Amino acid sequence: MNKHQRGYTLIELMISLLLGLMLVSGFGSLFSQTQKSAAIQRSLSYMMEDGRYILEVLGRELRRTGSLRNKKTASGDPKVVFTADPADPADTNVLGSSISFSKGDYIKGEYNAAGFGAAADKPYNINRLALRYQLNNNAELASNILASINTACERSILLTAGEDPAIETHVVTLYFYVAVDSTNVPVLYCVANRRNFNDRTKDQTSAAEPLVSNVQKLLVTYGIDSDFVADGEVNYYVDASSVPVTVPDSVTTTVSGWQRVIATKLSVVLRSDDDNLTQSSVSYTIDGTTYTATDKRLYRVSPTTVAFRNKI
Repeated sequence: MNKHQRGYTLIELMISLLLGLMLVSGFGSLFSQTQKSAAIQRSLSYMMEDGRYILEVLGRELRRTGSLRNKKTASGDPKVVFTADPADPADTNVLGSSISFSKGDYIKGEYNAAGFGAAADKPYNINRLALRYQLNNNAELASNILASINTACERSILLTAGEDPAIETHVVTLYFYVAVDSTNVPVLYCVANRRNFNDRTKDQTSAAEPLVSNVQKLLVTYGIDSDFVADGEVNYYVDASSVPVTVPDSVTTTVSGWQRVIATKLSVVLRSDDDNLTQSSVSYTIDGTTYTATDKRLYRVSPTTVAFRNKI
């Protein structure tokens, strides 16, 4: 044995141990940050996709709002012009809501400033929206391969064999709202109804269909064409509580404010499914109003404006 050979001293061992711990701690911290960053990017991706889907669904339905294949049938049947039908419960308390359609209405909404959440940032049901339009042909709700283009809400009200909107009167009513599910997660729901005025036994109504989860808010404002003679241009936007009962239609006559809605502004607020992704609660702004969350989730606002091509 070499008399000069010796082991590590206690100090050297302690220094080596300390360096090792620092290295492990560094790698652990890096791994944790990488995992959190991946979770944030994953949540942002999901929120972006969900926001795009919601705006696509609502946008497509809103662009069909008020559509009429023909204002009256050959026999002069006025029901095609969205006449309230006393025999049809979809015209009052539309599809389980407290919204009621009057003669000529094709869109209506509700605004609840207080909301239904326990905290100020949780007005889950702040807006509700109902709309209707007439089917143009059997390709719109066909019960064949074309049905794949319909939303989950509409797939329960597809046309049955023999139904043809080209010779029958079919009116579709849709109701969108946000509510919490059994696990207290806010979900965007839709209920759909299809009426066949030629054969009421073929009417179809869907159950409440969940479209997207973690929808914190659905805010809608309505563009009013308030000129004496409708010129197809929005004069101002208001929430549902401020839509005028009537607007001038001429010097001496008026028309329902809802029947002069020709566009909508939508703002959908989505939250991340995972909590504790941020160091502190985030804030987001919609139409000049700032909300602050009470949790540490991510929030994303997806806005859009939709003009009703059938009313311009």
